[in-house]
Amino acid sequence: MEELKKDQEELEKIDIFRVLQEFWKAFCRLWWLPFLLAAVCGGLLGLRAWRSYTPMYASQVTFTIRTADSSLTDIGGSTSYYNKATAEQLTKTFPYLVQSDLMKSKLRQAMGVSWINGNITAQTVDNTSLFSLRVTSTSAQDAYDILVAVTEVYPQVADYVIGNTEMNVLTQPEVAAEPYNAFRPVPTVCKGAFLGAFLGLLVILMYAFTRRSIRDPEDIRRKLNQTCIATLPKVTFKRRGNAIDKSISVLNQRVDGAFRESVRSMRIKFLREAQKQRAKVVMVTSTLPGEGKTTAAVNLALTLSQNGARVILVDLDLRNPSVKKALGVRQASKGMPELLADLTAEPTKELLRLDHSRLALLAGDSSAADPRRQLSSRRLGAILDTLRQEADYIVLDTPPCGILADSAGVARLADCTLYVIRAGAVEVSHIMDSLQFLAESGTRMVGCVLNGVQPGQGGYGYGYGYGYGGYGYGKYNARRKSKAEEL
Repeated sequence: MEELKKDQEELEKIDIFRVLQEFWKAFCRLWWLPFLLAAVCGGLLGLRAWRSYTPMYASQVTFTIRTADSSLTDIGGSTSYYNKATAEQLTKTFPYLVQSDLMKSKLRQAMGVSWINGNITAQTVDNTSLFSLRVTSTSAQDAYDILVAVTEVYPQVADYVIGNTEMNVLTQPEVAAEPYNAFRPVPTVCKGAFLGAFLGLLVILMYAFTRRSIRDPEDIRRKLNQTCIATLPKVTFKRRGNAIDKSISVLNQRVDGAFRESVRSMRIKFLREAQKQRAKVVMVTSTLPGEGKTTAAVNLALTLSQNGARVILVDLDLRNPSVKKALGVRQASKGMPELLADLTAEPTKELLRLDHSRLALLAGDSSAADPRRQLSSRRLGAILDTLRQEADYIVLDTPPCGILADSAGVARLADCTLYVIRAGAVEVSHIMDSLQFLAESGTRMVGCVLNGVQPGQGGYGYGYGYGYGGYGYGKYNARRKSKAEEL
């Protein structure tokens, strides 16, 4: 029981680790989102504060109040009782008198206005006979005028309640030179910017939580119900510049030894599965561009030829031929587009044979005008039948099957499919759609190759990508729909 609990805890840790990885990867792609939302929210809150800002001015006065008749005495001849009682009465009634309708009516008459452009507040200072009066208004002059009028009118209003009173002004009122609520946009903008940045990070975090991609061989087995025959290590070149060979190939001595060992392991497992299925023509594809299918196809063909097999590597990515570039071959040659267009051309005469190798290439330099029609023609099957007589294995580098229908015709002619998946690059649902598409074509899966796996994610991987004409990830759904219609 404890062992099961430990396994569950370990699985939860792995899930959290993956979420953090997805978050970091998403942040590297969407780093601009928190900054954009910070700028937008900060600007909006700043604009709102500026539009709603109204400068307010205040005038204030401090004074004492006493009754006009101070001749009243008690039996002992003292006036303290009456002064104390009067002070308490003034303290209780003063704020109410200032806010009364009678006061406002007297003020309007004294100022000759129909309404008072200001707010009057009054308070008493505890344990003293001091009173303060404060008037706020959108106009500094109006605040001053109202305050002066109140000091003049108050004795008249107080006469109705506590009798005659006199005000002794201690501080003279003044016209305010600046508003007491000065506009300070910086705190508001900073608050909005913080809120926007937080929302941006929250969006990225939610994206990381909802994202479901393939990260390790176990994911391929559990989520795709497929076998992972290899993971390839990440290849980096310490020296930058165009002077060095940056081809990701087992022939490149600058490539790390771990990559070459992984490719050899891929060859061994591929041969085992291919012999079980008696497969000779293998189709190498992926869901989307940039997952490394050409690199996998090239290195599989190289290691098979190094093992003594006669191998033909065919570039069937007619939109973006890249096999020759991956191998560093500069010799001009005709590829599949020319052979499919010329019914009299002999495929064997167009093969490029690499020096000191049993590998031959059928690859050109130009793209096809109508690749979908050419790949679905009967001519393609005839060419592959001819090549079968010349090789032990034929490796076909085909277009991504997740966005294009080009690979439909090729899948029916291949004996098996090697599927390349870049770790964390594509949603599981998209991969499942592509695998379903391949299953409907009748081709058998020899296994999957996982690349792009960083150290600590259950294996090694290498990053690889290239442009793919006008096609991209954003057009996936539209391309998949058109592909279904074409089939």
